Amino acid sequence: MVKSLNIIREEEIGGILIQEYEEFKLESPSFLIVGFPDAGLVGGISLNHLIRELNPKEIAGIDIPRLNPPIAIIRKGEYHPPIRIFKKDNILFLVSEIPIPANTVQPLSYAILEYCMRRRVDYVIGLTGIGSTERLNKEKPDVFIAYEGDQAKRMILINEGKVFDEGMLMGPFAIFLKEAKRFNLQSLIILAESFPDLPDPEAASVAVEYLSKILSIKISIDKLLEEAEYIRLRTKEIMKQTAKVMGQMGRSAEAQPGILYT
Repeated sequence: MVKSLNIIREEEIGGILIQEYEEFKLESPSFLIVGFPDAGLVGGISLNHLIRELNPKEIAGIDIPRLNPPIAIIRKGEYHPPIRIFKKDNILFLVSEIPIPANTVQPLSYAILEYCMRRRVDYVIGLTGIGSTERLNKEKPDVFIAYEGDQAKRMILINEGKVFDEGMLMGPFAIFLKEAKRFNLQSLIILAESFPDLPDPEAASVAVEYLSKILSIKISIDKLLEEAEYIRLRTKEIMKQTAKVMGQMGRSAEAQPGILYT
């Protein structure tokens, strides 16, 4: 973690501000792991757990200057951007503290892809939830994978992933899949069955489990499961905000089957 945000490089991509705090290089194969507040808060809970378990270093932040309403994240009295980037070895971790407003999804997604290309990231991997009416009946939710790229497909086959069979994806990860080839990326989205509008640490745990296979890194999920009830209570308010944003983005499509917002 950085002690202070001493910005050494700053660039604006499509109205999105990316600030780096130190020089770094990524060895190949390199990965960007992404989590946003989403169905069941799977993305946010997963990424926060990864950061706690792997202890990567905070090396950059992303700000949305014209975010409405304006939001500042404060930690120990110090300002932090609402989206943070961490690094450990050849892996970057991107986690958002706030739900992504519908009018910001496209510029933010393209800025992330552009940043991946400039930083020579090979794989972008999203962790997210699928809101499921069947979730209540399952102690351990299922995980499905969507992908773009031959190497991403090979990675799924090696790790015996269940391919997401049919449906439509909405939100940032839809853009990551659609635009992967154009940005010379392999794209892989890990979708865990989750409660649509309740924080779901158990769903996050199965997403992290599958990610650990993909990365060939041991990542314990013990604390995530032990603290599940605490996490549910702590993230209850952000789940309400996230559900509102998801509704705004998908309202016209909510009645159609097979459409997912992540």
